[in-house]
Amino acid sequence: MATRAGWPANSASRPAFATGRANAPSSAWRAIIAFMGLATIDILILLPIVLPVLGVVFGLFVGVLAAFVAGGFILIAGPFSGFPGGALIAILLGLGTMSAAVGVAALLTIFGIGIVNALMWFGRLHYRVLEPAIHSED
Repeated sequence: MATRAGWPANSASRPAFATGRANAPSSAWRAIIAFMGLATIDILILLPIVLPVLGVVFGLFVGVLAAFVAGGFILIAGPFSGFPGGALIAILLGLGTMSAAVGVAALLTIFGIGIVNALMWFGRLHYRVLEPAIHSED
């Protein structure tokens, strides 16, 4: 059959669909078992690591927002409330607190982007495992 279709006699040079091995049930089972192994790694190893990290990052974002609001309060109310050191110190302290909050938020954003990129890379591993089973009919 392969020689009549123009394929060389060497079976190693023939594509998988010409040999009938692409749609083999064993390849589907291998993909399913590999995906189940990755899902097990996700649940047992990755999930307990990622969820606390995301919780800490979210908590730090809430803290940064609170520091920014507190800096604005110091900036606006400090000069009128008899702040120790005078009005100029209150304004500078408010601006400093707000700028520190913006800087920490920027660093947290960069860290969050890194987390998302790492999770996307890990998700692509799942696709690489399933890709041969998905495209086996082509």
